[in-house]
Amino acid sequence: MRGVLLDVNETLLDLSGLQPAFDYLGLPNALPLWFARTLRDGFALAASGDCRPFADVARAALVSLDPQRLTPANADVVLDAFTRLQPHPDVEPGLRMLADADIPAITLTVGSADTVAAIFDTHGLGDLVAGHLSAADFGRWKPAPAPYLAGCLALGLPPGDVTMVAAHAWDLHGAHRAGLRTAWIPRLEKQVPAIYSSPDIEGPDLPAVAAQIVGLSTS
Repeated sequence: MRGVLLDVNETLLDLSGLQPAFDYLGLPNALPLWFARTLRDGFALAASGDCRPFADVARAALVSLDPQRLTPANADVVLDAFTRLQPHPDVEPGLRMLADADIPAITLTVGSADTVAAIFDTHGLGDLVAGHLSAADFGRWKPAPAPYLAGCLALGLPPGDVTMVAAHAWDLHGAHRAGLRTAWIPRLEKQVPAIYSSPDIEGPDLPAVAAQIVGLSTS
């Protein structure tokens, strides 16, 4: 038996849906920088043995963009927009392919598992996954090993039987170091940087990756 862990932000959910919030705050070009800083700060906390909820890190990163004008309350506009994010069009068929093959899948986000669950339910995807996990609940953000290993435990499978699916090379490198198989979807990154381990599977979208995972489980 094989199982799948799924990154969420950008891999499954389209973060361009946050753009109206940044426009409202007068930061029309700041979305990529804000998300990069949020990840950077979460990684720094993990590397130092610390952990904070995504919302706290996201608020601090937003204020850092214009500290003379922005307050933590302004970040709530962005965080509220997360609840309205849309799945990429290929997510539903990819998840259905895994579900039809009886391959359990769990989302693993650095954000709120409850928010992800609500979005999945809104878009009729809830029955296609076995659950939702937040890395912050395990004391470290990805790419520290703990969240990946917790995901494997939730699936009831050893790491070698679990594939981490992500659009981020850093995420897959962390999963690889934790002993998981990896599958890359190049949503934004056009290639895997040479400093990271190569993914076991690559595909242009989730159905292409899912088909390869299904093939491995039946071979």
